[in-house]
Amino acid sequence: DEAFLDALGKERCKQITLVSCDMASWIAGPIAEQLPDAVRCVDPFHVVQIATDALDEIRREVWNQARKAGEIATAKDLKGARFALWKNPENLTSRQQRKLADIKQTNEPLYRAYLLKEQLRAFYRVPPEYANDMLDAWLSWARRSRLEPFVKLARTITQQRAGILAAIQHGLSN
Repeated sequence: DEAFLDALGKERCKQITLVSCDMASWIAGPIAEQLPDAVRCVDPFHVVQIATDALDEIRREVWNQARKAGEIATAKDLKGARFALWKNPENLTSRQQRKLADIKQTNEPLYRAYLLKEQLRAFYRVPPEYANDMLDAWLSWARRSRLEPFVKLARTITQQRAGILAAIQHGLSN
């Protein structure tokens, strides 16, 4: 924050070339002001976190729809799917893998939201020379997904694009 940068002093601030942070404007402003030569890298964890939040918003929507329609078993399954949807695929238990397979078969919007989250997570594992094109493809998919939380997320990511691509380019993360 500003107090930290003030404590560093102008000379040491001039030596900082890269900064890893989240997308908060209260961080971006002081960085731009006091570290004008530093490249701001948006931390991958925070980008994936907001994608997971968008996914969970979709899960809650379909859960509420099932509940209101009196589909008690479906609603219960959706409520219990949260951790299967949140977890990295390589860490899923066999029960969670089955839960995702069931969602794929029975709830196309929720499964599409899951794939959008996972594709964004995978974005951070591509070589930097492919990152721009992959981000363009993801943004296009999210914008036309008809999933409002992901349409909104695409706007946020578009605004934060430079910092997101910088994190890939420099391999920087918190």
